[in-house]
Amino acid sequence: MRIACLRVPDFPLQALRRSEPELVETPLAVATGPTPRDPVVAVAAEAEALGVRKGMTAAQALRIAPRVLVRVTPPAVAAAADEALDDVAVSFSPRVKRGCPGEVLLDVGGLIPRFGREEVIAHELLRACRHVGLEGRIGVAASLGVARVASRIPAQPEERRGEDGSRSSPSVPSRPPEGSGGGVSRGSELARHAPQIGAHHYGGDYLWRQKPDHALTGALAGGGVSRKGIVLRDAVSLPFLVGLDLCVVPAGREAEFLAPLPIALLDPPPEVAGRLVSWGVHRSGELAGLPREEVALRLGSQGLALHRLACGETHEEFVPDPVREVLREGMLLEHPVSALEPFLFVLRGLLSRLAQRLELRGEGFAELLLELALEGGGNHEVSVRLVAATREVPAVLAMARLRLESLPPASAVEAIAVRVTPGRIRLVQGSLFGPPLPAPGRLAVALARLAALVGPERVGAPTVPDTHRPGAWAMTPFAPGDREQGMEDRGEGAAPVLRAMRPPCEVQVETAGGRPVLMRMDGLAGTVVSCAGPYRSLGEWWSDEPFARDDFDVAIADGPVLRVYFDHLQRKWFVDGVYD
Repeated sequence: MRIACLRVPDFPLQALRRSEPELVETPLAVATGPTPRDPVVAVAAEAEALGVRKGMTAAQALRIAPRVLVRVTPPAVAAAADEALDDVAVSFSPRVKRGCPGEVLLDVGGLIPRFGREEVIAHELLRACRHVGLEGRIGVAASLGVARVASRIPAQPEERRGEDGSRSSPSVPSRPPEGSGGGVSRGSELARHAPQIGAHHYGGDYLWRQKPDHALTGALAGGGVSRKGIVLRDAVSLPFLVGLDLCVVPAGREAEFLAPLPIALLDPPPEVAGRLVSWGVHRSGELAGLPREEVALRLGSQGLALHRLACGETHEEFVPDPVREVLREGMLLEHPVSALEPFLFVLRGLLSRLAQRLELRGEGFAELLLELALEGGGNHEVSVRLVAATREVPAVLAMARLRLESLPPASAVEAIAVRVTPGRIRLVQGSLFGPPLPAPGRLAVALARLAALVGPERVGAPTVPDTHRPGAWAMTPFAPGDREQGMEDRGEGAAPVLRAMRPPCEVQVETAGGRPVLMRMDGLAGTVVSCAGPYRSLGEWWSDEPFARDDFDVAIADGPVLRVYFDHLQRKWFVDGVYD
């Protein structure tokens, strides 16, 4: 089994910027709460350049850089970004396991025949992740734990260019210092256990590696894959893919991959990390070299699991989670909104992000539920049901406008959440000899616009319901079917067609022996020269709308042939239709 861990670094920051794109270039810091003493957990590059660092309190960050905007990521925004990341994984593999917020694991073993290489799978996953507004990093390995560690390796910075256009890598020392004792950096610790042929810069630290395999790098670039991944080979020529946003660990060499990494990348519990530091254990390889029984005796089950991970062993089963059937996006408004147009502007952004997620699923909007939090503590819900599933945001927004105009909220809106029930977009096979059918996407947009104009209950296709009531019909969602049905030649002996009158017209009828002999109505009067019937129908006596009627087909002298009936419940005569 091959597991990919898709992780979004600085997830609270990226989730907030995904919800509010205007914050993309703002010096932004995300804190855990609204008070000045709450710590900062994510810092944008613009704020970091001003001196703000993770772990500071919000008050310290503002004191160092007053231009920095300190925000808190609302739970609804973080949940929507996490669900979007889950949709990215589900669009590639049905076997998906959700981790902590901003992390998802998926089984990619069955994707090798489709993509050929694991690094190509990783690049396609990252491309889909960017499509929903998130920048991720991927680690691929044979187990959950190693894949998580691979996804946590810091990204390499881009090459720098000089004024003359020449490329230059970040400054790298010719050799990491030896015997530095406790002051040795993490990069030097890694370098001490890596092949000493070439160097790669890892976010301020140095990882010594051999030169890249340019042949495979060129193959990736030629196949339309980003150049952010490069293949590195270790002393035994085994490929390790390490790049700006991905890391691929070959099967069977997990322990060798983990050995030079610092213990912090294994994400140990704080108390276990403190004990290991007191023992002088700083790298994964040092922990793997300790006797497992002694580690379990002193550190308990947590230490035992950490030791197994350091040895590259699988200690956690991959149990996929069920796929979410309902999509949700939400945001907290900075100021309450009471007018319809500003509200629809905000709603358009939410629907656009939902449309991106639906595109990954190959589905469209089938039904929406708008959940509005009102000023003063109230709530308001508006449901929008579409005639046909579509991903066209303008058509869906027109339906939402119609519903909001008919059911406006009682006060200003402070927060909004949109829940979407996806629906499959219908694909229609056209006829080789018949007329062309409308494109499903354009048909869905046209139906949505018609529903916005006249109401969704007035758009559809007529059908006969399961009842014996004469003239009963119902409306169903319109779908183009076989255009050749009902187009056959009726011939000379075919029965005449009844053109129904809706509603039926009341008529005055004189009878003889229970059969009509004379009729009078607006614009028409005459003697009945021919009569067929009665055709009696009776039913639904158990419901609120029973029916009991006698139908007749009558021909009037110098007039048309009519279908009339006598309603036993109303004791009146009606004209039901006229025959062509």
